[in-house]
Amino acid sequence: MTIHDHTLRKLGRAWGTLATPQLTDLVGDFEASYVGRPLRAVAPRGLALVGLPRWYGKRFAASPNRPGTLDGQNLLRPTRGAGLTETLPMSAAIGSSLADGRPALLVTYPADGPRPWRWVRDEFRPWHPDGVLLGMTFVDVPGLRRAPGTPFVLTRARTG
Repeated sequence: MTIHDHTLRKLGRAWGTLATPQLTDLVGDFEASYVGRPLRAVAPRGLALVGLPRWYGKRFAASPNRPGTLDGQNLLRPTRGAGLTETLPMSAAIGSSLADGRPALLVTYPADGPRPWRWVRDEFRPWHPDGVLLGMTFVDVPGLRRAPGTPFVLTRARTG
């Protein structure tokens, strides 16, 4: 059974049982995928409307200027040719999850970033040791901060 065989409800419940992440769990290129039929249909269109058309996933590397932090970029599929396009910078660090207060990999966008990204917070925990991460997206503003996260999956991209 893969992570994609679980319902959104089961993934939400599993969040609190997942292992504590390490910062290195998020280093590299990751391909994103959606779980649940509704999200697979709606999420790509919604992301295109807020600046991430053809969203592929995320890329992270150790920050040269901030120890204990990763610098990252969202990745877009090309319209033509080969290669992924980097866009919408972000950073990641270990911190407390909005869902349960336990450690998670927290991905945030610059405070002066485009709307709605300046309020978005993605959190990750390892689902499986082979490079699969369960992500939960939260809107980090009063009134929405306590809303359940929206799950998605990052899978380490194969190289070579």
